Amino acid sequence: MGEIQLVDAHCHLDELERRGMPAAEAISAAAASGVQQMVTSGDSPAENHRARELAEAHPEIFFTPGWHPSNGRAPSGGERQEIRDLLAHPRAVALGEVGLDYHRRDGGAIWDPGEQRHLLRSMLELAAEVGKPVVIHQRDAGWDLLEVLDSSPKVPTMLHCFSGGAEFAQAAVSRRLHCSFAGNLTFGSAAQLREAAQVVPPALLLLETDSPFLAPHPLRGRLCHPALVRLTASWLADHLGVGLETVAEWTSSTARAFFQLPSP
Repeated sequence: MGEIQLVDAHCHLDELERRGMPAAEAISAAAASGVQQMVTSGDSPAENHRARELAEAHPEIFFTPGWHPSNGRAPSGGERQEIRDLLAHPRAVALGEVGLDYHRRDGGAIWDPGEQRHLLRSMLELAAEVGKPVVIHQRDAGWDLLEVLDSSPKVPTMLHCFSGGAEFAQAAVSRRLHCSFAGNLTFGSAAQLREAAQVVPPALLLLETDSPFLAPHPLRGRLCHPALVRLTASWLADHLGVGLETVAEWTSSTARAFFQLPSP
């Protein structure tokens, strides 16, 4: 096949910068690993604007403005309009990340699930209005997520940092949802994720780093950056019994089709 070409379908380059790795350094390392394009995601007003700035400054970077459920509230009218305005930017390739998060951190409370679902429906409506795909975050809320998606306008949807087993993956595939796997796929405790990855067909399969989080084995616990998507791709190739070139072709082609990325 020739030179490996990969796409990091979801990362947070602004957070990577805050942890000490400049975007230019991440891009250089990514290029050396065959990662030619990356999609950096916003989840609040400041992160959305930084994602835009990075995409404007670097041709390898595209961005998605969003509103993470960890914000604990719905966006104001002005904040929602900002997201809409950013979606009109020529380098904005999707709305996200948005979604549902029912995970209790350190025993704390979670934002009201009903309000989370209401906001997600309104975000899906916005995506349909502007004609953009959606990048979804979900944690401990998979079946509620499917219920919301089933009752909302249909837009191309990516489940970022896929979480769940084979049954949930099959339910996602039956709805033609794209499934993006991160470095935790390589963890020894990720048997369910490995089963899920076997269910997803190439046309719905993507890879991401979720940088700076979830560095793949054997770098677990270290700072994650887009170049490391190659480690996850290599691991997945071994798991599926195919070549790295095959996984790279599957996942980069799917990412470019989903986000409507230009050829590098």
